[in-house]
Amino acid sequence: MIDAPVESDHRPIIAEITLPAPADDIIYHQPYLQNMSQDGAVTVMYQTRPLCTSSVEYGTDTLNTISARQFVAGQEAVHDIEHRVRLTGLTPGQRYFYRVRAREITENKAYHKSFGNESVTPWHTFTVPSPSQKDFTAAIVNDMHCFPATITAMAEVALKHNPDFVVFNGDCMAEPATRMQAVHDIHLMADAFGLADRPGIFIRGNHEIRNAYSSGQPSLVESANGLTYGAFNWGDTRFVTLDCGEDKPDTTWVYYGLNDFSRLRQEQTDFLRSELSSKDFKKAGRRVLIHHIPVWGNTDSYRPCTDMWAPLLVKAPFDVNLTGHTHEYNRVDPTPGQNPFPVIVGGGYKLDGATVMILRRRGDEMTLTVLGADGRTIDTISL
Repeated sequence: MIDAPVESDHRPIIAEITLPAPADDIIYHQPYLQNMSQDGAVTVMYQTRPLCTSSVEYGTDTLNTISARQFVAGQEAVHDIEHRVRLTGLTPGQRYFYRVRAREITENKAYHKSFGNESVTPWHTFTVPSPSQKDFTAAIVNDMHCFPATITAMAEVALKHNPDFVVFNGDCMAEPATRMQAVHDIHLMADAFGLADRPGIFIRGNHEIRNAYSSGQPSLVESANGLTYGAFNWGDTRFVTLDCGEDKPDTTWVYYGLNDFSRLRQEQTDFLRSELSSKDFKKAGRRVLIHHIPVWGNTDSYRPCTDMWAPLLVKAPFDVNLTGHTHEYNRVDPTPGQNPFPVIVGGGYKLDGATVMILRRRGDEMTLTVLGADGRTIDTISL
């Protein structure tokens, strides 16, 4: 009630009207899988347009399911549009079905809450990798720079090989000015490459770390250690991923003193030293190194990753090193005193030079096939 005795001889009433979002507008696109572990866990990530209470229903069939939600210190996380639900206790090698349910919270007060419509996604499936299963197929793409035509073409080529997981090796997304642009961009990748049914591994390139929302973009992905670099196993193959940072010195004027990638690279030098001596790395049947800017084969004049990491990597028993950045396909064969393993540099965003790498493990054999946007074979290497 408004007390307005001078302006009116009665008291007008203020009515607050909340219009619930239509059910079809609640969940932003489909979920995507992150941080899949052969210990029996995976994270289902998704965004909603309004604030919601949500859950993931999952099971080995669609009739007998259990429900999981995202809790923070005993409370369901309903304060944000970004959602990540960790599914644990899964059986390695088992196929699972899952779907997301989200219901809008139209009013969320201390002692009163109201709810709107509910949205439910279609069923999706995934299979948890098993430590005893050596075989896998992985697709690796780089430098698509969020060009829709390139994304569509690369996804079409990659999905013909039914990859178990997809690696986005830097500069695949645009320079995010806003949160919603970052959400839009990651769903261009997730939807095209079918990440609702297979996990995606996102490695930052130098373009993902530019613009106003670049420091927030890592919230849209998840890794085992919560960092932008790390290591994981798929079967007995060990994957090591690195974050090269910018391709110019931190003192470059366009960064306005807001970057410290020198420190990040030093952290990774310490990480590499520890990883190369770890039990997981030493006992691995195969070892793959992936990062955006090449340590060997880089055409930039500024090469801090080469200076810091080459002394460690020159003695490391990797089977192959997958990179990008230069926008031109290149294969750097092992060179005495330099790279002891083949370095593969992916192509760029133009359709006539874009590449998809298909990495296959079958028993003790591992091969890498490099394909063009039209599906033609550019290179094949037995590792």
